[in-house]
Amino acid sequence: MEGQCADPILKAPPNNCRYSVLRKTSLTLIQSPKPIINRKLISRNMPKKTSKTGSELFIVDNSDTDWKVVKYLHDWCQIAKSIDIATGYFEIGSLLALGDEWQKVDEIRILMGDEVSKRTKKAFEQGLQEITARLDDSIEKEKEKNDFLTGVSAIVEAIRSGKIKCRVYKKDKFHAKAYITHARIEAVGSFGLVGSSNFTYPGLTENIELNVQITGGPVNVLQEWYEEHWKNAEDVSPEILKTIDRHIQEYSPFEVYAKALQEFFRGHEQTATEWELHESKIYPILAQYQKDGYHGLLKRCSNHEGAFLCDGVGLGKTFVGLMLIERLVMHDRLNVALFVPKSARIPVWEQKLKKYLPHIFGKYSKLEIFNHTDLLAPKHQEDLESVRQRAHVIIIDEAHHFRNRGTKGEDLEERKSRYWRMFDIAKDKQIYMLTATPVNNKLRDLQHMIELFSRGQTDYFRDAPLGIHSLAGHFRKLENALEEIIEMRTGDSDLTDINMVDADDVLEMDNLFGALVVQRSRAYVKESCKQEDSGEVPFPKPKEPKVIPYSVKQTYGKLLGMLEEAFHKEKPLFSLAIYYPYAYYKGDDESIDPLAQGRQKQVVSLIRIGFLKRFESSAEAFKMSCWTLLKKLLAWIEVHAETGHERSLVERWKLQHAKLLNYVREHQHELFGDDSELDAEEDIVSEEMKEAVDKLSRDDFKVDEIIGETLLDMDQIATFLTELENFKPSQDKKLTALLNLLKKDPVLQKHKLLIFSEFKDTARYLKNQLEEEGISGLEEIDSANTANRVDVIRRFSPYYNDSSSGELVENGEKEIRVLISTDILSEGLNLQDATRLINYDLHWNPVRLMQRIGRVDRRMDPKIEEMILADHPDQEKLRGTVQYWNILPPEELDDLLKLYHTVSKKTLRISKTFGIEGRKLLTPEDEFDDLKDFTDSYEGKLSPTEGMHLELQALFKNDPDLEGKLNSLPLKVFSGKEHPKANARAVFFCYALPGKDQTESDSHEEKWSLEAGTTQWYLYDLATEKIITEPTEIINLIRSKPDTPRKCAIEQQTLTDIRSKLDKHVKNTYLRKVQAPIGVKAVLKTWMELN
Repeated sequence: MEGQCADPILKAPPNNCRYSVLRKTSLTLIQSPKPIINRKLISRNMPKKTSKTGSELFIVDNSDTDWKVVKYLHDWCQIAKSIDIATGYFEIGSLLALGDEWQKVDEIRILMGDEVSKRTKKAFEQGLQEITARLDDSIEKEKEKNDFLTGVSAIVEAIRSGKIKCRVYKKDKFHAKAYITHARIEAVGSFGLVGSSNFTYPGLTENIELNVQITGGPVNVLQEWYEEHWKNAEDVSPEILKTIDRHIQEYSPFEVYAKALQEFFRGHEQTATEWELHESKIYPILAQYQKDGYHGLLKRCSNHEGAFLCDGVGLGKTFVGLMLIERLVMHDRLNVALFVPKSARIPVWEQKLKKYLPHIFGKYSKLEIFNHTDLLAPKHQEDLESVRQRAHVIIIDEAHHFRNRGTKGEDLEERKSRYWRMFDIAKDKQIYMLTATPVNNKLRDLQHMIELFSRGQTDYFRDAPLGIHSLAGHFRKLENALEEIIEMRTGDSDLTDINMVDADDVLEMDNLFGALVVQRSRAYVKESCKQEDSGEVPFPKPKEPKVIPYSVKQTYGKLLGMLEEAFHKEKPLFSLAIYYPYAYYKGDDESIDPLAQGRQKQVVSLIRIGFLKRFESSAEAFKMSCWTLLKKLLAWIEVHAETGHERSLVERWKLQHAKLLNYVREHQHELFGDDSELDAEEDIVSEEMKEAVDKLSRDDFKVDEIIGETLLDMDQIATFLTELENFKPSQDKKLTALLNLLKKDPVLQKHKLLIFSEFKDTARYLKNQLEEEGISGLEEIDSANTANRVDVIRRFSPYYNDSSSGELVENGEKEIRVLISTDILSEGLNLQDATRLINYDLHWNPVRLMQRIGRVDRRMDPKIEEMILADHPDQEKLRGTVQYWNILPPEELDDLLKLYHTVSKKTLRISKTFGIEGRKLLTPEDEFDDLKDFTDSYEGKLSPTEGMHLELQALFKNDPDLEGKLNSLPLKVFSGKEHPKANARAVFFCYALPGKDQTESDSHEEKWSLEAGTTQWYLYDLATEKIITEPTEIINLIRSKPDTPRKCAIEQQTLTDIRSKLDKHVKNTYLRKVQAPIGVKAVLKTWMELN
């Protein structure tokens, strides 16, 4: 009977029915909170709301702990044959919250809406994407507490079979919420719950909602409304099914392995945007490894405001720099200041900018270029001040020139060093640094460069993901670890300065180095190029280096014995008292500035070492050092000789060495390049030299003792110079060895050759001697040379500097065949028109040798190579190869190293085959090992991380669709495989760790994101319960092929317990270390059991 309430189970009308008039029907039944159906099925404690007039409603608003919407639906599932649901949102957690009860219902229809206002097809598709994305998010959230999505498979099967139907209303914007339940027993009938609860877990359980139950005739009206909208809705069950199915399908071990690799490197690199792919001029011409390097730099700099590109020599860092410039200027619209070595500015940077990026190079550009030396030039200070105020980004090429801090210039007498001038300019700017040698002599080289952007802030890297609270302390730990490694390797506790070759031992696995530095070995780059479409390796093939032996004893004769005797004095070689006056200080030792004293000792050591190096280089270089030091000592002593006795000592010394001093007067232009001529009676020490001497106070220093020591040094120098007067080039066995090679080697007789020497005096000596021997096409260049450096480079290597032999002829310029140079041409230049190189003197640092070789052993340009062969077909056998020689005294190398140890107190390990630092002093029989050691150092062994990157690159090449497949995978992808070791069990985890977002935000709150963080692998061993975090140890255990069978044998509850342990481990280690706020979590990307 309409208008009456009846308890369908009890068959009697209750006494507490109430009626209310509504708009669509004349009468609507409002059911009281008495039991609707069987008391065993429905709770007696239904929520009841009573108004002041006595009216009552059955309201479910989730405020009652024991009675929520989920409880209402849970109980109805036990007797309902079907349920019709209208909801704005649908999440998987709503069905899971009902347990297995929903499976007792024959049919569930879910009618959804979307938030899109427009009703076009495109708008519907957009709305559907939002719906499935919301559903996807709900599944991911469910996986946080339900690792294996227990219960979801049944939902998928129900959707697939049609038991659950899903539609989206597309006619208008739809945001209704209603639950219509149809009982199996006809007498019970249908009921509705209408209100605000979406069919989501929060809507059913957590949110404060307003839902009212209706019964009787109004339910029929509600059902008619539902049917009308259901008819105008579109079936989206396939899309819903697809969304859910991707979370529960059984993934293969290969998919987990490939996804883990992808995530590992995604944590260190950004990905290309539409701008790079479609608008950039540079990006399309980069090799894949260069693109990776560029993206890695952007990622690192966005996190830390600074980044390093430290690829080996000749690997194309310049083009990565060009890509950075284009991105920063054209895409980001930032002002960029580029600092480069003077020698590389025009022939490298300006040339490349004009060729590839002419639209951003020139006046009124957002890019300004400076030489490193401009930092100290007064005429550039106004422009540099503009950089300080206006520039957003600084890029430094050959950044290792800023490894030493130098003086701050805080005292009036001190000149601010280039480093500190850069430090001042770099404030509040991003800095990109390009260098193949971030470590030259000590690990602190790298620390000093980092401090250009960390601003000397000790705890700059305290935030995630590094958690380093003392930068200096971190580097001390690295230095200690490196010293232990070298001592274990060499058995020598008296160690030399380190270099990049040594430093790789500890930096390779250092988290800070990885967070700031992009570094790929030549070996990696070659393998990477092989995997690209062309498969070509654009590098020349190096031939085995050769030694040109000579004898120091036969060259110098008596002078070598004199030098050795001088080095074995109590004060080796020279006392150099004028450079170390604190050794003669009258005051209390505690009043001495230890930093100033340390600098004085260092100067003395450097002068002594410099003399030894010049002695090995050439008699000419050693002679010039003697003359230069003699003039400085004489100037100092003339300024300080005040008493009659002291002046008489000086005059007597001059008389005793009158012949020597007369030689200086007669040859001073030849010796010093001085344009003025000295009169016969004029002193060789100019007034300017005397004025430059800082006079010591006799109240503070024992000047008389310093004068005595200085006179002894002058005697020693005079002895050397007297012996050198008799030296003739004809007795120079080193020079003779070079000439013999040039005249006898068929390639060196007519093809291009680059000869390096560390000292300009040696370089100029060689030019003179080679010219006398008739060597054609010869030129020499050094730091003091007045020749146009750019022209010399272009004349020697025209093709790789945008010219050609024919163009030189047309311009009336003479092409250079043999170029002698100091190390001013050893960095950043393209000299690979030449394929042959000679190192004339000993390499006291392997880094320098690598830089020199890198001038000719560089990435080749196929088009340029074609031009060279077209113009010079006789070079066909030379192109694509490089050969270099080292002129060394193998039999006397030990003696030279002992002298080095005497003055430096350090042991230098130099190879007898290559003249570079090696792991031990080698005998001639050890040449094979020596070659291997150097090749490993120069080419670089593939690091485990590089090997992993190549693996990923190969996977993407073999399956072009793989990257897209991996990107579409959900979070927490799980699989299982057989453990490579028998009877071993472990679980692998790949977590994305959050980091503090350094990008500017209007909010004062800290922003944390996965993009700003990193990726970490973990392996939990079930037997030992230990957790391994080293990726290179884990990779071999998880490596899989597409056909690797899936094998899962560990109980799911055990896996869940282990995953929970890992969550706690990450929280207690990483998140605590980086002081992540509450609520910031790591995200499990993928995991796999190994059984």
